[in-house]
Formats: sequence, structure tokens, C-alpha cells
Amino acid sequence: MKQDINVQQGMDRFSMERIDRTWLADTFHDENCRIIPIHKLNVLCANTPQPRAIYLSNKNLTEPLDSIDSMVFLGIYEGTPYFATVINSDEMATHLSIQTNAVFQNLRSVLSLLDYRDTQILTLARFMSYWHRRNRYCGKCGGKTKRSEGGHVRICQNDGCGERYFPSMDPAVIVLVSSGHRCLLGRKREWPEGMYSTLAGFVEPGETAEEAVIREIREEAGITVDQVEYQHSQSWLFPGSLMLGFNARAQQDTIIVDNHELEDARWFTRKEIESSPNLLPTRVSISYKLIMEWFDKGD
Repeated sequence: MKQDINVQQGMDRFSMERIDRTWLADTFHDENCRIIPIHKLNVLCANTPQPRAIYLSNKNLTEPLDSIDSMVFLGIYEGTPYFATVINSDEMATHLSIQTNAVFQNLRSVLSLLDYRDTQILTLARFMSYWHRRNRYCGKCGGKTKRSEGGHVRICQNDGCGERYFPSMDPAVIVLVSSGHRCLLGRKREWPEGMYSTLAGFVEPGETAEEAVIREIREEAGITVDQVEYQHSQSWLFPGSLMLGFNARAQQDTIIVDNHELEDARWFTRKEIESSPNLLPTRVSISYKLIMEWFDKGD
């Protein structure tokens, strides 16, 4: 049950270049450029048992999608520029599905079946679509906002305001708590039957991440922890969290479940985890990574 935990290289954001409209236009019209269409926050995937992302080229686009103004620049991945665009029309979405022999699917439902590149690119495209949809109006004056800098800024168009808005993620902690040869896992009611995962929660204003770990585990499971150690991070853009992964040690074993947060929480041995293949969360999640690192340490 070993896994590769090396940091993988991903998207080069070209954050300095994307402020140059000429550079963006030239990049968009590069023959290697690929576009990710987003329809109702769904992504276009091949209609096959093994889903794979469908990327469009400029040849696939018709008005009004053939303009740089309708695009969000995501970055360049292994030499290929990627943009995302929102498909607002059901008719256009149907046309693209027929043209590519693909279907728009809920990204979370296919996430574990996609490779690393598709996972990173589609997740970012979906998040940027969500962010633009949520920030069409200024929170300061109520005026309309307009996208700028390749879609990574929205600027209020109201004279005298000009407030600028940037995409952001909310920090959250996710924790592998251990006690001897066991680890603490919980489950929410809405999860697939039998699935358990590490405990998690958002960092509150004024807290450090370590303080949030201690508070969340105490609140959700009634467990006091120490030896809080940071391990890894993962952007989890459903809709917009930066997951900070920790290990911690339990100071006692008695669990008191907060039924508002969890349906259940239990201690699991490595043998129980190994014998229950449907117990763990998706392999692309940081929770899976934390559990498997603990598992691989053995007894």
C-alpha cells in the first residue's frame, strides 16, 4: 500500500505575463493552446468507462467563445497553454458534447479516475468559473465588476470605486490523529456508505493552524491532542479551500462525537484499513495521503 509522496510539478501560472493583453492574445492563438469548457460547473469528459478530460482548440470555438475576453488564462503546463471558458447556453453545451462525443460531468464524481494533469487543470478551471460567477458585483458599492489580467482580477466599474477582487482560498486543517497502533477516522452522513476519513475544519480568524487542529479535534471527537506536526498541503477547490495536513497524537482514547459535525468517529487499526478497500476517501485527497503515510510506518 505504498504511494509516491513526491511533490509533482504542475502549472506555470505566468502571473507577470498575464497582465499583458498582447501576450495573452498571442498565447490564446497559439496552435498548441487548449481550452477547457465549463457548463454549470461541470467539465467535459470522454463518454467512456475511463473518463479523460476533453480539451478544445481554437478550431472548435464559435462566437462568442472565440474571443480572449471570454477566457480565463490558467497557465502553461509542459509547454501547452490552457484557458477556461464558461458555456452559458444549454444549446451550445449540447453542440460541444455531440462534436466531441463527450459529456459534461460533475468533476467530483470522476476526480479519482483522472490523471494528475487532468485533475489539476480541470479543478482550477472549475474553481475560476465558480469565482467569477460569485464576484460579478462589487461587495463595496454594488457596481458591476469586469474581469482583468487574464481573468485573475475583477475590477469594479463604478466611477469613484474601482475596488479590485482576487481569487482566494480559505485555510483549513485536516488531521491524522494516532493513538498507539490506531488512527482516528470519522464520517459525515452525506458520504458514500462505509467511507471514513481524517477529521478536518476551517481555521478561524486569529487562530494559528496548530491551534485550529487542537480545537477541531476536541470539538468533533472530544479528543485532546499534542505533538501537532505539519505534513503537507493541498488546494481543494470545492469550492475553495487550502487544506493544511497535520499529524497529531491523542492524549486519551475516549471519543465523544459531535453529531452536528459527524455521524460517527472510530479508532481503526492498520489491519482494519487493509481489509476494507472501500473505507478510505479518494486517492487524490490529502486525507488519503495522510492515512497511507501513517499506514506505511507499520507497527
